[in-house]
Amino acid sequence: MSATQRAWLYVRRNTKRTILLFLLFGILMTISLLAVALYTASRASVSELRERIGGYIMIQTGQDGKERTGDILLNQLKQLDNVKDWNGVDTYYMYAEGVKLVPGSYSGTGEAGECMPKCIGCLDTSLHERFITSSFQMAEGRHITPDDVHTVILSKDVAEKNGLSVGDTVTLSVVEGVRDWLENAYGTQVNLKIVGIYATTHNEPASPSTPESELQENIFFTDSTTAKELFVIRFPNRTIGDYTYSSGIMLFLKDPSRMDETVSLLKQQPCADWDGLVVTPNDTAYQKAAGPILKAATISRFMLLTILVISIVILALILLMWTRERVHEIGILISLGRPAGDIYRQLLLENYIVAVPAYIVSVLISAILAGQLVSAVSGASVQVHLDAVHAILILACSAGVIFLAVLIASAAILRKRPREILIDLI
Repeated sequence: MSATQRAWLYVRRNTKRTILLFLLFGILMTISLLAVALYTASRASVSELRERIGGYIMIQTGQDGKERTGDILLNQLKQLDNVKDWNGVDTYYMYAEGVKLVPGSYSGTGEAGECMPKCIGCLDTSLHERFITSSFQMAEGRHITPDDVHTVILSKDVAEKNGLSVGDTVTLSVVEGVRDWLENAYGTQVNLKIVGIYATTHNEPASPSTPESELQENIFFTDSTTAKELFVIRFPNRTIGDYTYSSGIMLFLKDPSRMDETVSLLKQQPCADWDGLVVTPNDTAYQKAAGPILKAATISRFMLLTILVISIVILALILLMWTRERVHEIGILISLGRPAGDIYRQLLLENYIVAVPAYIVSVLISAILAGQLVSAVSGASVQVHLDAVHAILILACSAGVIFLAVLIASAAILRKRPREILIDLI
């Protein structure tokens, strides 16, 4: 009788052991499949976050003001490897003609500060820090792009207070008392079309001494072209080529995990004196979002490795116990001239005959559970699914674990001669 026939006969006759082994294989394989699916999904989610959220590097003029963060510098830096997007930000103040702002410290005084919002000129408002961190969210309309001219985005609070909506126009001007403007600029006006309205997502602390211009609801986002036009009026001795993004240049990275490498590469560029610039890396948004997912991946990887080790130990102990009970049977087979390799194949096939159907059932169960499983480990939200790669990986690992466990359990007995086995039985 061949090893295969003997293995099949043993499995059929020992029903209780077969059922126990089937359940053990099924449970271990199901948990392993879910663990590897979770790990793979977590890693994929981190890669997606790198592309979607990324990190950014803020470059600002130093205190000495010698190095300027203008378009010349931006056009060179945006060509760097790992740079995906960019934004230039300029901050200035103007008087909002006939617009009621959210009240601050100037409320009721009649001074210019009562109607003076903070204006932030951007190449792309969707890449401004307020929107990246979701402290502001678009409620109506759209974001400002580099192609826009004379456009503005204002808060929902200001819009409702003044009955304004997307498509309306607001007038900003320069009057006495407006910050950072010379007297010869008084009377300057610019009409801006409202293209978007944002909503604030949380309340920032403010005190009675906080001026209107520093309240988050009173921020007006304008296009960069408008900011540049006003720059040459605000600084009559400068040209448009001298324009500086007063609040800095933001370089957004394709892969925030390469933040340090990119900062190092940045400072090697000969286009600027980096001692005169302040370079601030920021991957807080990425780390905040990716941290829980990375933790879920680490936990699932640890779980998988633990399961593999435990599986080997448990199977080896169980098979060792069962194999010792079969010393007489193995002794007879050896005395009949069956080689150790043939007996080992029988023991191995007995386990594989049970493991194959257990594997098929575990794949079906895991596919159902994985489709419904959303990891909530440490706040991570990762959609898990099972694919053919996961299934093949666990099949290969399971075959290896069974092979090793059977080898450990049977090695000591198969090395003995029939006489030694007989002495052990006595």
